[in-house]
Amino acid sequence: MNYFHNKTKAMHDIQLLMDKYNSGKIINISRMTGGYTNISYKVSTDKRDYLLKIHLNKKVENIVPEIKILGYLKTKDIPSAYPIPDREIGFINALGNDNVVIYEFIDGHHPEVNIETTKEIANVAAALNLLEVPISFTQKNWVDIDFCKTVINKFPDAVYIKPDIFEYFIEQTNYLEKPLSVKLSKGLVHGDLFPDNTIFKGNKLLSILDFEVICIENILHELGVAINGFCYVDNKLSEELLHIFLNEYQKYYKLNETEKKLLPAYMQWGAHCMIAWHTIGVMEHNDTKKYKRAQALIERVKELRKMSFQF
Repeated sequence: MNYFHNKTKAMHDIQLLMDKYNSGKIINISRMTGGYTNISYKVSTDKRDYLLKIHLNKKVENIVPEIKILGYLKTKDIPSAYPIPDREIGFINALGNDNVVIYEFIDGHHPEVNIETTKEIANVAAALNLLEVPISFTQKNWVDIDFCKTVINKFPDAVYIKPDIFEYFIEQTNYLEKPLSVKLSKGLVHGDLFPDNTIFKGNKLLSILDFEVICIENILHELGVAINGFCYVDNKLSEELLHIFLNEYQKYYKLNETEKKLLPAYMQWGAHCMIAWHTIGVMEHNDTKKYKRAQALIERVKELRKMSFQF
């Protein structure tokens, strides 16, 4: 939803929302990011800056697990922008037809991919993955092979047909199903460790953002996604960064032989998850940007399938 088609009303409604947090008078609102399920705004008041996240068409019960696990991560010093309670110690409020959460605003920037930022991500990924999972947290990964099959089932009725992507996606989903079925060590997994979901100051990690898909999952899922996020330069795998990432991660968790053997498949899977999301955008909205991004990721996977690795 575009809350600013009527800017006066939007400012009024957001001020009423922020009043619940004793946040002061709003000076400025600027859009930060927008994903498939949320839009974020920087809200500057005469007291401080806040991050307003609008959850698009997401029910309260589907937001609560993220809020709870962030409370746990705060006690474990995992760097993030944490949710701020309102006057009634609640974390979720309504704005129009959508639910919203107010977070700390972390002043920094999305990082360049380089040796130091890659090390930072490897360290925080290991710290997160090796945490004891709270008994109350049972969230499973819903971005899985079955999710990909659901996407495939929509192809015949797609508004916009893209045979090149559709044919590739079906073949690659079938190719990955067997290696991804092997049972592996699980942990607490962020599941979307990309530069856009991190805030740095220089080469120092300040915050991981967007824990919407945090779940209990194979640790290799985290590695596959993070490698796609922090070991590629100009859409080409940097074997130097890959080596650095794995060395840094394995200071805390040593991959066993099965995990080493399956890591290349999970590197493909990390890209495949994103291709799934971009494919949805393409077939529903004919989104040119998502089409180009899907094509770039497909090129990654095709190259990975040609490569051999010794870990």
